[in-house]
Amino acid sequence: MKDPFKLTGKKFLVTGASSGIGYQTCLSINQQGGTFIAVARRVELLKKLISECGNENDFILADLSKTDDIEKLVEVIPHVDGIVHSAGIVALAPAKFYTKELMNSIRITNFDSITMLINLVVKKKKINKDSSIVLVSSIAGVFGMKGNGIYAASKGALISIAKVWANEFSNNKIRVNCVSPGMVKTDITNKSIEDLSLEVIKADEKKYPLGYGEVVQVANPIVFLLSDASSWITGQNIILDGGRTSII
Repeated sequence: MKDPFKLTGKKFLVTGASSGIGYQTCLSINQQGGTFIAVARRVELLKKLISECGNENDFILADLSKTDDIEKLVEVIPHVDGIVHSAGIVALAPAKFYTKELMNSIRITNFDSITMLINLVVKKKKINKDSSIVLVSSIAGVFGMKGNGIYAASKGALISIAKVWANEFSNNKIRVNCVSPGMVKTDITNKSIEDLSLEVIKADEKKYPLGYGEVVQVANPIVFLLSDASSWITGQNIILDGGRTSII
């Protein structure tokens, strides 16, 4: 019998693939027998990824904050069996420090980019029936955290639009889900340490019953959502936070 958790014969487009969750998701797709097209801006890291996983995989250099890059990307990709949107940026700012530039930069990368990408992929019929789309949101999109308003809004928007797409694409059995990680040990976490201080980060980690997450602990649920093992799951948001938001 076919293993429903395997991805053999399937190809996936992964954004934000040069580091963190996106990079590990590509590794995990490869481990489960699937192939990927990695999308990011840092060519050396993308080359390293391909060297680890083999040349049956591919990468495309693209800046998803630029409309032209998204249009060119959709033109050159083959038909895919799923999309993972891991590209994203984070910046902390209390309400009195919001600027138009900050709002635009976060929204364009975190939300507008995947909205346009999905629009074009569907329009050009580049995504197969029975496919799976996974958007990487955040617990910030569900729970209010001080100083996180603009980032939280962009991530909450992903959760909302995923539910709409799950409904719209259901006729083609295309599933759409989100994962919402808490703090995961990535470059973004390191940036938070720079912004907040190591002491603040250590105090925050103590609020996580299972500690801060590793990227593989997010990539594995993503791969599950890409696989046939999750064929009856759509329109959902899975929180991955080591218990952080389940305790008082």
